[in-house]
Amino acid sequence: MTHAANNPFFGKFKTPFETPPFDKIKIEHYEPAFDEGIKQMEKEVQEIANNPQPATFENTVVALERSGKLLETVSSVFFNVLGAEANDEMMEISMRVSPKLSDYGTSITLNAPLWKRVKAVYEKRDGLNLDSEDAMLLQKTYDSFALSGADLEGADREAYRKLSAELSELTTVFGQNVLKELNTYEIWLTADDLAGLPKGIVDEAAQLAEAKGRKGEFLFTLAQPTYMAFMKYSDRPDLRERFYRLYTGRNTKGEYSNVENMSRIAAVRLEIAKLLGSQNYA
Repeated sequence: MTHAANNPFFGKFKTPFETPPFDKIKIEHYEPAFDEGIKQMEKEVQEIANNPQPATFENTVVALERSGKLLETVSSVFFNVLGAEANDEMMEISMRVSPKLSDYGTSITLNAPLWKRVKAVYEKRDGLNLDSEDAMLLQKTYDSFALSGADLEGADREAYRKLSAELSELTTVFGQNVLKELNTYEIWLTADDLAGLPKGIVDEAAQLAEAKGRKGEFLFTLAQPTYMAFMKYSDRPDLRERFYRLYTGRNTKGEYSNVENMSRIAAVRLEIAKLLGSQNYA
């Protein structure tokens, strides 16, 4: 195991309330942290599944809930940054790590010894005297396994694994197409078009325009915060309609079209539903 000495994910965040130190996190830190996070969680999950002691709420459900903290942290930081400030390198990392995350997530729900322990705890839930929060955690954990193919057997298990991997790849490409196309939209407005808009969004649009050498104009994009603010505050119904049509019509044609992706995603989800449909999760 190789830990980069300067990788913030491999230690406790030395920040107020242990918030992510975004100023210290670099793109090259993500993949090693993902790999190490998967490795750590795999070890923790195997220890839970192979525990020789009878399954209890604490040594199975709570232990599982507390596992994978590194993976949870790096995933939260990475995918939030990806959604807010995507670039080609981040998207390439996403394409590499998403299949790993999908495959490992599926391996957990298809881990027969682990599912057996979760099921054993769930079946004696009425005698555990759990409070409402613990009861909800137990139900959530059980449902997560039950609705993710844990009871599948033989060829159906392998079919589910392959379909889950394909769905992960399709949804990753879908999301990246959305981000890529959104980044191509530039809506240029003048001072006469800004009625009703808050000063913050106007200043940001002015800065974007100036950065492109067009001082005195205002550049808007379809990034979610900008789009939502414009639709809420603009006094111009014609411009709100323009923004709306651009936003809702995206990814329907051209290089970043998601039409075929949506069709295949629906088909894969239907195949998964058919596999799971014969299972009894009462």
